[in-house]
Amino acid sequence: MNIKNNSRYKISSQKIEDAFLTLILNHKYEDITISQICNQANINRSTFYCHYDDINDLIIKIENKFAKGTASIFNYGNRQTHEAFIEMFTFIKENKYFYKAFLNIPYITLAETNTKKEVLKNIEEKTSIDKASNISLFYRASFFGAGIKEMCRIWLQRDCHESPEQMATLLLEEYTNREY
Repeated sequence: MNIKNNSRYKISSQKIEDAFLTLILNHKYEDITISQICNQANINRSTFYCHYDDINDLIIKIENKFAKGTASIFNYGNRQTHEAFIEMFTFIKENKYFYKAFLNIPYITLAETNTKKEVLKNIEEKTSIDKASNISLFYRASFFGAGIKEMCRIWLQRDCHESPEQMATLLLEEYTNREY
């Protein structure tokens, strides 16, 4: 029986995600159909619908999975260190097919919005800041996040030519001890 959390269910789910990530390398995400995903994954449509409501549901679940993976790097101990950024760039490199597609989506995704909210929530919980500082923090976090997103997008276009260590160093050099 193919019920949630058994190995067959998990294998099918992974096949569907892998098929979508393979297809997105050569197609715009909005042009991908459930039939294409099923053909690529070598499954029936009914199997797809056992796992996902539609393609948007699939995309949201994939985005959230990767967003949790990235956010978890920073959440334990609220780290924003060189080592944490090395882990982030390593995670992105290990999942470069997803991130190549994800970082080229022309709108702010649900995963991005949720990640930003989570980061801001963690900062607010660990600091006692007033409302005016909170607004400033929101803009600064948005700017920082957009910068990281663009750095990653270019790095992936260059097929991760620089090492994760080099990317972490570049990032921290740009955002620390700067006077504008």
